[in-house]
Amino acid sequence: MKGRWIYAAAASLLGNLTSLLHPAIAVIFSLLALFLLKRNILTKQNMTILILIYLSLIIRSELAAEYNRTSLTGNEGDFEITLSESVKIDGDLLTVLIELTEKKEKLAARYKIKSEAEQKILSDHLRIGMTCRVNGTLKTPPTSTNPNSFSYKDYLNHNSIFWILELEQLNLSDCTYNKSRITLPILKMREMGTKHILEHFPEQAAPLSIALVFGDRSFIDEDIVASYQEIGIIHLLAISGLHVGMLAGMFFLAGVRAGITREKMTSILIMVLPVYAILTGAAPSVLRAVFMMLLVLLAKKLKAPIQLADVISIVFAGYLFIFPFIIYNAGFQLSFAVALSLILSAPAILKKFTHPLAALLSVSLICQIAAIPILLWHFYEVSIISIIANLIFVPLYSSIVLPVVLILFIFDLLTGGRADFLLHVLEKMIVFLNWIAEMLSAIPNSTLILGRPSPLNLIIYLLLIPAFFAGWERSKNKKAIVKNGVLPVLAIVIHYFVNVLTPAGEITFIDVGQGDSILIKLPYGRGNYLIDAGGAPMFKTEEWKMRSDPYETGKDTVVPFLKSKGVSKIDKLFLTHGDMDHIGGASAVLREMKVKSVVFPHGAEFSEAEKDLVIQAKNNKSEIFFIKAGDSWLIGDSVFRVLSPFGGEMGDGVGKNDGSIVLFAKIGGLNWLFTGDLEEQGEGQLIKSYPKLRADVLKIAHHGSKTSSTDLFLAGLKPRIGVISAGRNNRYGHPHNDVMRRMNDYNVKVLRTDKQGAITYFFKGDSGTFSVQLP
Repeated sequence: MKGRWIYAAAASLLGNLTSLLHPAIAVIFSLLALFLLKRNILTKQNMTILILIYLSLIIRSELAAEYNRTSLTGNEGDFEITLSESVKIDGDLLTVLIELTEKKEKLAARYKIKSEAEQKILSDHLRIGMTCRVNGTLKTPPTSTNPNSFSYKDYLNHNSIFWILELEQLNLSDCTYNKSRITLPILKMREMGTKHILEHFPEQAAPLSIALVFGDRSFIDEDIVASYQEIGIIHLLAISGLHVGMLAGMFFLAGVRAGITREKMTSILIMVLPVYAILTGAAPSVLRAVFMMLLVLLAKKLKAPIQLADVISIVFAGYLFIFPFIIYNAGFQLSFAVALSLILSAPAILKKFTHPLAALLSVSLICQIAAIPILLWHFYEVSIISIIANLIFVPLYSSIVLPVVLILFIFDLLTGGRADFLLHVLEKMIVFLNWIAEMLSAIPNSTLILGRPSPLNLIIYLLLIPAFFAGWERSKNKKAIVKNGVLPVLAIVIHYFVNVLTPAGEITFIDVGQGDSILIKLPYGRGNYLIDAGGAPMFKTEEWKMRSDPYETGKDTVVPFLKSKGVSKIDKLFLTHGDMDHIGGASAVLREMKVKSVVFPHGAEFSEAEKDLVIQAKNNKSEIFFIKAGDSWLIGDSVFRVLSPFGGEMGDGVGKNDGSIVLFAKIGGLNWLFTGDLEEQGEGQLIKSYPKLRADVLKIAHHGSKTSSTDLFLAGLKPRIGVISAGRNNRYGHPHNDVMRRMNDYNVKVLRTDKQGAITYFFKGDSGTFSVQLP
């Protein structure tokens, strides 16, 4: 199998996917096997090995799925737990991964800290490895309630975690230190090293240093992480093959200079590398790099040369066999896809270039193109300037930042914290690099939002990108290189136009909790409308309780959903009225997306939040419109009419809720009425002004409040379907029982975001169907 282990890796992947994705993958394996035999690429003996690997991965994945279940009923209340990792304290919230000492089942634990004094005590004294007696409530992890959104439940289940334990109390007097765990000393070193950096490194240098030394980027400000991600250099904040190779090289050379033989240093490295993997968090990129290096070192020690392509293939197959569910991990996918592309294509491609800058550009291009389908699947967008950003940052990080951080960390440990001046210089350098990243990420239109690729789009990417690499390797002149460069561009263009030119449209009531946000996506790219953007009222809180990155509806729910749908521009952002549960997420939408126009109700008296949005919109060159009853427009087959507010002088509007924008639309063969937070008075005015008004689908006003959806309104409107956007277990008791009774009396089928998640109407022409996210 020498030189052919890549086929074994393919067989292991197909076996894994046959089990976890779809049995039809077996057809792909059969076709691959026939092709390899017919072309005499593999012998019958090799093929037997391949089939055994394929079947073994199917069996292993089936067993993993079968036994990946909880031993708890959910009714338990008292537990003896062991802290499996360092506790994370963010404001008044403590989170930690724990293990039940008897059943050995992992849980995700959460604890609401009750006072600033308790926060300090827990931060100072709770340590990894402690065993505690606690009581609490087991809760099922939340699943994704919007299309394409991250499912925390699936993420935990793939890591064999099935419950969140909400702790009622956490007393240090109920905790003892348990030293029985084999890896505990290594994890303690990690915890102590992290603590040392936080205490001795400058404030703005510590977070990045922890990420580079210990692989934990949770301390880095979310805005900086977002900037690095937007310009395509987020991989620099994770420990990868570059870090492992550099550190191993430094360690090896130091040992040789100290008089240790190369053979002994090779043996020492083989023993040290697994420790380093645990010390840095054992992320997929770390494990890939460590085990690849271990294989190379072992082969060297045994004097059995091995090709790098075989090394990564063996590591991939072994990784999948041990951890079948790792296939869902974005870091795993990116790490192996990029590394494999470099191993297979870089040697042949780099021979064509003599200038170092051209070689660096080629390597950057290989990495970025290999990552495109994975980035689009998980993050829905790719950076246009990532190649330039990598040209700037990769040399700086690999030759300066990473070595300096590692050396200063060791030096500061050895000298007892006497590297102050050098650490100050490091801080200035890191601040400067972060500033460059933020400036580059602020460049308008620097990311290409394409949305999550469909299965067909994904297949096109997986065919054209390898074809591009193969063509680039064979190309003999610049003309041939440019010609091959059309292939990945073609894949992107197809993805873009399939999304934009689709004859299908959709209307989605996004699940934003207690609030409203509705996307209207018209066919053939004729327009994207967003009615409200969700949000939540802001409450003043004590400083110690404040979270470093609190949940924000616009940033964390609305914008990711829009991007997943390939929405890169909002033609009209309707803000029906000034309540925060309707406009709170609008700032993030304006910040993250191109918004052509922002629409407010005529006659509204603006709150400070609305005034801020107007300023932000103007700064973004968005047009500001105020609409009132009588305004209308036509786009393709879709008709839009504004029914309320009824106008008057600016600032003379009726109550805020009754001054909501009410929009009537004919879309997809149905009549729709979007009502904002209209209440009884406004509904009465609407029926009085439009006695012949009828709607097939009613957005039930004010989240199902008892002050809305009156008998008069429902009797006149005669809706067939009512959609309620409300938060689960919300404090207002929405939807009210009286409203639900009235819906039943008038034979209105009710769809609710608090019960069914996002509600989507997919349509083509005058026909369509409703779909809900949760069954």
